[in-house]
Amino acid sequence: MFSPTPMALLGARENKAWMTIGLLSVTLTLWLIFDAWLALSFLLGYGLLCFGLTLPLGKLEKGSESLLFCTVASIISKVLFVAASVALGGGNPFAVDLGALRNMLDTMYRGQEAAHLQESLTQAVELVPYMLPFFLIVYSMFDSFINYRLCEALQRKHEVKFPPLPPFGDWRFPTSLIYVLLFAVALPFLVDGDNSQLWIMLEYNLKFIVNVFCLLQGLALVWWWFSKYAARHTFPLLLRIILIGFLAMPFFNTWIVVLGLCDICINFRTKKLRRG
Repeated sequence: MFSPTPMALLGARENKAWMTIGLLSVTLTLWLIFDAWLALSFLLGYGLLCFGLTLPLGKLEKGSESLLFCTVASIISKVLFVAASVALGGGNPFAVDLGALRNMLDTMYRGQEAAHLQESLTQAVELVPYMLPFFLIVYSMFDSFINYRLCEALQRKHEVKFPPLPPFGDWRFPTSLIYVLLFAVALPFLVDGDNSQLWIMLEYNLKFIVNVFCLLQGLALVWWWFSKYAARHTFPLLLRIILIGFLAMPFFNTWIVVLGLCDICINFRTKKLRRG
């Protein structure tokens, strides 16, 4: 019910008019059976992503460009949902209960041996109110990617196709991310500390977003190495997936982020292929 894929497939196989009618029909049905809040959350939080999935069809040739368009549409739809929710008095649907989160951490980490870890986690909790833009962007990226891959797979045998995404090992992000990171690092030295709340939010959100892209690029580089230079009988597909998941975990992902940052600057894959 809360996936835009069925309506997006309707728009791709029939036309966008039928997709719009279906979207409004589901919204009205949710309103009549449940309540207006659920209908609004579907329409703004998920339904508008149908247009992000279908509008690029026949206009954009690359899957990466279509996915970027879809992600932007998803971000806009979720920002509209938050704005409508706050305006109607429902509060922020993406807000985190800090009191409950602190109680959970206190329960999980008790004792002197966990004091340092608990202090670090407490400091992380204090940053949560500043991280709403980061959560929205990352959630929109994940939501768009899953639905786009579903649409691509389910529409593959039909006349109108979703442009395929490049293999994970070929994923690469622009070098302009380096300038974004440098700006975020320099931001505390450039702004007035008396009005720092907005700048703190901007600084941490930029840093975390760049970290996500660097993590993805680092994992893509490792996957590319497995695919190109590691023997298939040594690293079969299932083992590669397990290793990638293991490398994405805390502690190890710090090194993968550094690797991805270096790859953005140097582009190891291109240099390796030229030497080969």
